[in-house]
Amino acid sequence: MLLASDLKADTIFLSPPWGGPDYVNAEIFDLKTMICLDGFEIFALSHKITPNIVYFLPRNADIEQVASLAGPGGRVEIEQNFLNNKLKTITAYFGDLIRDE
Repeated sequence: MLLASDLKADTIFLSPPWGGPDYVNAEIFDLKTMICLDGFEIFALSHKITPNIVYFLPRNADIEQVASLAGPGGRVEIEQNFLNNKLKTITAYFGDLIRDE
């Protein structure tokens, strides 16, 4: 984490540990408390490197929390990932990774 301020990148892909199988039993996956490191802090450190961030999260992630990462007036694109017609994960895109329509 100390290196973050010195790093530069085009894009960062975040897929932090979800805390083992317990996340499946939670109704809502809390980015702040259910990731071994604070999910908001991980995002903030990554944003110092680049605004182009991909955040791979469990299907029960709190969408309001995810959207709040974009900040006031910011944008996020959330993709739902299905396998065998079942929602498995979500992927959130920030910065220039959002598709313009």
